[in-house]
Order: sequence, then structure tokens, then C-alpha cells
Amino acid sequence: MNLTSEINQLIIQDLTLFKKLSVIENYKEIMPDNVSKFEIIDSNSFIFSIKGMPSIKLKIGEKVEPSKIILESLESKINFTLTAFINKVDSETSSFQLEFNGDLNPMIQMMVKTPLQSFINDLSNNIKNLI
Repeated sequence: MNLTSEINQLIIQDLTLFKKLSVIENYKEIMPDNVSKFEIIDSNSFIFSIKGMPSIKLKIGEKVEPSKIILESLESKINFTLTAFINKVDSETSSFQLEFNGDLNPMIQMMVKTPLQSFINDLSNNIKNLI
């Protein structure tokens, strides 16, 4: 299953945004309001849970400065990645979009598609909290 967020433009340089998203502590700032738990595991990984859902562990996998950061699921029943795409618009502006890629069976996909789309849109919209 592949889902993408809305594209958000921000008044922040692409490299500055990339550096902020490379710091695990900053992910707490972009989490939606319905996140009931957020804990940092180490400098590259964290765990969070949304009310009524099991906890999800993510780690920073691949980084391509200043345009892409891939978060990978850890110890999850569902293997997935969440990729942040950062594009330079001009010297002071960048755009940001998230992409979810997961291998889900059709039954699970039907149940989680709408809440997952809402979650990645919330994350993408909350990126402004890092400015």
C-alpha cells in the first residue's frame, strides 16, 4: 500500500529542515494530538502509539542530504517505511511531503487506509511546528 500526504510549503531552507528531521527529539513536535505515547529509544529511533492502537517503533534508516529521510518500522507486525521528501523551492522556501509504503494484506489495508492517510497528513501539516 502506498499513501502520500499533501505537499506543504514552508519558509525554511531545505538543508535546515533536513537537519531538524535528522534529530529524533523533533518528531515529538510533529506528532498529531491523538498520540498517547512518545518515547525516544536512542539517537536514531523512537516509539509512539496512537490512542487505541499498538505501539509503533521507527528508526531513521537512509538519509540523503538535504532531500530525503526514510523512517523504517522496527519490531512491527507490519513492515513499512515512512519517507520524508524535502525539495528546495527557492533560497528560503522548501516543500515537504510524506510517503507511506507498507506491505499489508487487503483486509488490514481496508481497515487502516483512512486513519493512516489522516495520520500522515497530520504529520505533514505539523511540520510547521519545527520552524
